[in-house]
Amino acid sequence: MGRGEFQQALQRIVRDMRPSKQMMPRQAAQQLLSIMETAQHETTVAASGDWKLEQYRGQGYTFFPVRQEDAAALVPQAEAALKEKYIRWCANQGGGDCLGLLDDDPFLRTDDRRTLALAFALSGVLTETHDAITAELLSTRALVSMIVWTVALYCMMWVVPEPTTKALAATLTVLLIGYLGIDTMYGLMSGWARLAETAHQATTFEELRAAGERFGKALGQNAARVMILAVTALSGHTLGQALPRFKALPSFNLAGAQFEAQGGTAALARAEATEAVVTTQGALAQALAAVEVVVVSPQGPIAVVMSKTRTSSATTQAPGGRATETVLRHRGGNRQVELSDGQRWHLPRDKSVADIPTQDRAGDALQEAVTQAAKNWGPDKLSAGELAAMQKAEMKGAYWLSRLLEREARGRYVQMQVKARFERLYDFSLSKSVDVVDPATGIRYEILSGTASNLARHGRRMAGEFFRMLTF
Repeated sequence: MGRGEFQQALQRIVRDMRPSKQMMPRQAAQQLLSIMETAQHETTVAASGDWKLEQYRGQGYTFFPVRQEDAAALVPQAEAALKEKYIRWCANQGGGDCLGLLDDDPFLRTDDRRTLALAFALSGVLTETHDAITAELLSTRALVSMIVWTVALYCMMWVVPEPTTKALAATLTVLLIGYLGIDTMYGLMSGWARLAETAHQATTFEELRAAGERFGKALGQNAARVMILAVTALSGHTLGQALPRFKALPSFNLAGAQFEAQGGTAALARAEATEAVVTTQGALAQALAAVEVVVVSPQGPIAVVMSKTRTSSATTQAPGGRATETVLRHRGGNRQVELSDGQRWHLPRDKSVADIPTQDRAGDALQEAVTQAAKNWGPDKLSAGELAAMQKAEMKGAYWLSRLLEREARGRYVQMQVKARFERLYDFSLSKSVDVVDPATGIRYEILSGTASNLARHGRRMAGEFFRMLTF
C-alpha cells in the first residue's frame, strides 16, 4: 500500500467524521474497542499528600504526586523531565498536549508512555495521516490522537495471558490477518510485548523514542497504514456501516485472497450462528460480518479461532432473506434494527421487520446522495455566520457548543444538497414529521448524522413513526 493510495483512502474515510471535543482521546479509543477503564494499581502513602504508585507484573515503575500540602512541593525529576520533553516534541505535532496524555494526570502514566512510544513507531505514517486530513477536518489533532490511543489499546489486548479480542476489536483482528498474514501478526505481537515492557521501565524520553523506533522497524509503513485505515474506518460507526468502508480499502481483494489461502474459509465454517453473513461475499468479508471473538492460538488451524457468541434468537430475517438485528431498543417499545446490507430502520411498537420492504430503490438512491453530500462537506462550506458563531463559542471555552454548531451546519448542508437533487421526485415539505416521503410508495425517510446520541434522540422523538434512517 503506497503513500498515495493510503492518503486517498484516508481522505475518503474521514470526510464524514468529526472527532468529539467532549471526549478525551483515551476515552474515545476505549469506547470504540469496548474496553472498560480498569483501576490502576495504586498505593497511597500518608505523609503530606497523596502519591500514586503504578505497577506492572509486580514491579513498581512510576511513583508521582497527586496532591501535596508541603510549602515546597516535591517534583519527581525523571517524570518532570519526560513531561517537558513530550510537550516540546508536541510543538511540531500541533502543539500543547498533542496526544492527550496529560488529560487525567500531570505526569505520564504507564499507558501514556506506551502510547507515546507507539507514536514514535508510527511517526512517518502519522505525518502522512496529518497531511491527508488537514483539509478535511477542523479537529485534526483530536482524530490523530484518538487513532494512536485506539491502536495502543488494541495492541495491549495481544499481551494478556489469553490474547482475546471482542466486538469491533475482533473485526479489526480479522482484517489485519487478511492484510498482513499470520506470521506478520505474530511478529508484531512479539514486538509490541517488548515495547510494552520497555515503556513500563523507561524513565527518559530518549528510551521511549528508541523503543518506539525499534517497534516501528518491525511494524513497517505498510502495516502501519493498514492499522490506521482500519481503526479510522471503524471509528464512530456500527459494524454494518463499517463493512462497506472496509471493502473500499486499497487491495481489499488481495487481503481476502491471503485470508482464504491461510485457511480463512475453514475458520469461518467453525464460527457459530453465522446467519448474518452474506454468503455471496468472499471469506474475509463474511468473517468481518460474522466474527465477535478472536482468540489467537498457536494450536489453531490458522492461529485464530473465531466464534459468534450471539444466540440465533438475537437475529431475525427481513423480507428478501436479509438478516436483521435489533441495535437499539427504546423504553416505549419502539426499536431500531440494522439489516445485513447496512440499512437501518426505525420500527414503532406496532411494526415488525416483516413490514420492511423487500426492495427500496428510492431509499438506496437517497442514501447514496446523502453519503456523497457528506463527503463533499468541508470547513469551506460553512457560511460566515456559522463560522463566526463557532469561533465565538470556542473563545468562551464552549468547545462542545462549537462542535454542535458545526454538526448542525453539516446536517443542513447535506439535507439541502439532497433536496436540490430529488425534490421533483419526492416530498421534502417536512409537513409529515420526517425529512422525505416517497409519494409512490409512502415510505418515509429521515436524514441524520449517524452518531449514537443522534440515533437515540431521533428514536425517542419519533417513537410512533415507521421510517428508514439515512445516515451520514
